[in-house]
Amino acid sequence: MEFQQLKKKLAEEAKANGICEEWYNYILNAPSKERLLTLFIKGLDFCLRNAFTDDLWAEFKGIRQHYGVFKNEPIEVKDLRNVVAFGTSEGTAKFTGFHVAQVWARDNAKVSIKASGYAYITVDIADRATVEVTASDAARVSVFLHGGNYTGNATGNAKIKIIDKRK
Repeated sequence: MEFQQLKKKLAEEAKANGICEEWYNYILNAPSKERLLTLFIKGLDFCLRNAFTDDLWAEFKGIRQHYGVFKNEPIEVKDLRNVVAFGTSEGTAKFTGFHVAQVWARDNAKVSIKASGYAYITVDIADRATVEVTASDAARVSVFLHGGNYTGNATGNAKIKIIDKRK
């Protein structure tokens, strides 16, 4: 799909789902697919509430992984700022050193998170997603359970905090 047509289709779908005028214009004025992906991450709450169609997702194949967005595909990343796992995505996200990151897992995604050093990670789990967290050294991980399953293991001075939002 041609880029101008893609922006128009995304903007129309977002408008139908109640996006505000400011963000509607952000989409229409985006200079690249990369900018659209950064808008997706920044507006993730809206995007998670309003699933976009598969044909729109297909337009970002090959570049969305660079931005940490995975849908129905393997995950193998290290030290990304954001990791978003949808559908049946499965794999590992590693965080080291002083890295700060956010991870979102939803649908039937299966993500193994390995945090070490002084990494600080927040994790949101929804739907039927499964997340396994291994934290070592002085890493800190905060897990927000909206659904799904979680297992974790902390060694050394690492800490894993669970916040159950299902109640």
